[in-house]
Amino acid sequence: MLTSERQIQVRNILFGALLFMGLVVWIFHTIASRTAHPPEFVHRLRVLGVMTWLYALVQLLDMRFYHSRFARRRAETAGVPEHILAWLLAQMLPWYGILYYAIVADIRWYAVGLCLAALTTWAYPVPSGRAGIPDRLGNSHAD
Repeated sequence: MLTSERQIQVRNILFGALLFMGLVVWIFHTIASRTAHPPEFVHRLRVLGVMTWLYALVQLLDMRFYHSRFARRRAETAGVPEHILAWLLAQMLPWYGILYYAIVADIRWYAVGLCLAALTTWAYPVPSGRAGIPDRLGNSHAD
């Protein structure tokens, strides 16, 4: 089982990788010349992005508020805490943004995905693991 300190390290590594790859793509676009892509290709990428966002947002809302049988089953079969699953689902959004930014040179999908991933770390905090000490949402963890 991951300790609270290790979970924080996992979260920081995930964010560090997101920021680093965003920087790499940004540097690539400042150095390399841009090529125009067909509008059909860009439209298909946007449709893929909307589907990715809808999937991730529905799953995050389900895990946070509704706790459907699908969310419970996924948490049981994955064997990792719910907040780590939420972080990984939220990672889908900025990673798609990096891909879109690399191809189309539009940073908006990446920036919004990064903001949502940061909000997910607030909405799904690492439990303190210490008895009687509440986490950010006020949930007390008693042994």
